[in-house]
Parts: sequence; C-alpha cells; structure tokens
Amino acid sequence: MKKIAWLLVALLAGCASQEEAPPFEINNKQFYEKNDDQGNKIFAYVVSVKAQGRRPINLDKPMTRSQFKDFAEQEVFEESSNLKLMLEDQAVELLNEELKERQYCDDKHVIDEVLWRDLSVQLRGRCL
Repeated sequence: MKKIAWLLVALLAGCASQEEAPPFEINNKQFYEKNDDQGNKIFAYVVSVKAQGRRPINLDKPMTRSQFKDFAEQEVFEESSNLKLMLEDQAVELLNEELKERQYCDDKHVIDEVLWRDLSVQLRGRCL
C-alpha cells in the first residue's frame, strides 16, 4: 500500500513540475537611437512576437467537456489584452537591459509613447 502511495506522489509531483509553454514567443527585438532637434537622446525599441493560431481541433470525433473548455480558454495573442500587457511588461524589462548594455542613457530615461501593431509593441522614449 505504501508503494502505491509513493508512486502516486511521484506521478503527481511529475505532473505539477511540467512547465507550460510560454504564452508567446519573442522573435525580434530592434533598438533605434537618435538625437532630436535640441540634441537630446531619444530612442525607439520594438519587440515582436511569433504568430500563433489556435490549436486545431479534430471535428471527426466528439469533444469531451474538458477538451471543449481547454479549446475555449485558449488565448490567441492578437485577441488577448492580457498577453499584450504581458509583452509590454517584458518589453520594458528588455529595453532596460538594452539601454544598460549600450550605455545609452547615463542617468535615467522615460517612455513617452507605447505603440501597438498586430504582433509587436514599440516603446518610444528619451534620456533624462
């Protein structure tokens, strides 16, 4: 009986430790730098994700309730405000790393504008 209990614990631990696939995959990052008319450093940082559609379903056989629920709860990047906000947060972190690596803004910076396209976010800002 104890062996069965340990086997179940091991199986449950294995299921719980499985990593979920990330909700989106970043496939491109671009940094643009320039000086404005007053000589201030400005920048734009674009982060794009790979297009992913819904997982296909097999219409030849009936779906269980749990399969239908999983299908209905799928988040597609183009339709999900939550995933877009997650990308925006991640883009800010990546921008901070990029600015530090390039030693572009000595002191601080500010993001003045966030622009969205279908599969990308652009952060525009300036050094302070």
